[in-house]
Amino acid sequence: MTATYRDGYPTRRSTTPMRSVLRTSMIALPLAGLAITVFTMNQSVQADEPAEAEGFPRELHYLLPPPVPLLSDPNRDMNNEHVAYGAVDATEELQQPINYSHKLHAGELQINCEYCHSGARRSIHAGVPSTSVCMNCHQLISTADRPELQKLVGYYERGEVIPWVKVHDLPDFVYFSHKRHVKAGVECQECHGEIQEDMTVARRVGALTMGWCLDCHENHPSIDDNYGAGAELRRAEIKDCWTCHK
Repeated sequence: MTATYRDGYPTRRSTTPMRSVLRTSMIALPLAGLAITVFTMNQSVQADEPAEAEGFPRELHYLLPPPVPLLSDPNRDMNNEHVAYGAVDATEELQQPINYSHKLHAGELQINCEYCHSGARRSIHAGVPSTSVCMNCHQLISTADRPELQKLVGYYERGEVIPWVKVHDLPDFVYFSHKRHVKAGVECQECHGEIQEDMTVARRVGALTMGWCLDCHENHPSIDDNYGAGAELRRAEIKDCWTCHK
């Protein structure tokens, strides 16, 4: 405050406008400096990068969406696109730590899939059984002249997790829930092949491409069974991008 005189009497003049200007400057100047710094760093990163970078860069412009082909492209063949990482060809087999046979367990012994893959009906992931689940049965079975079973017992006694090599490995930008599909009435064999007739632990059967999934979302009979008159609406919902890309 500063003192002035009017009609012989002292008065006071407020300095509030000046203080407001100072407060605004104290906030605006650092923000302007930060903006200049970010702009300078961004220009520096872009200058160091090639004009046509392969893949999606992971520097400051990571917030930009990666370049992807449009779904409306009439020349796009989604059924031939490889979406799943770690995918194997139908004629190829991954080397697994134990030569496990679905044909024996699910076929001849008729063990229900959900006994081993207990998360299939109640979780996003079906899960791989722990060695303790395997030993519920195998502790009563002789390991004599059975090298694969001896491997299992060895992992169990050492307290080690069996290092299975993942065959069905979707990328992180794809959301898939086992429980939604199992509860809807989708059979394991529709995606994983006739596991009771052949050993499929080492190779992939389903294409797992985007077109493959969309075809199922369009034509699977469970949609009519579960939704009746609302089946067409449900088909539209499960073909929406946000269904699989959350």
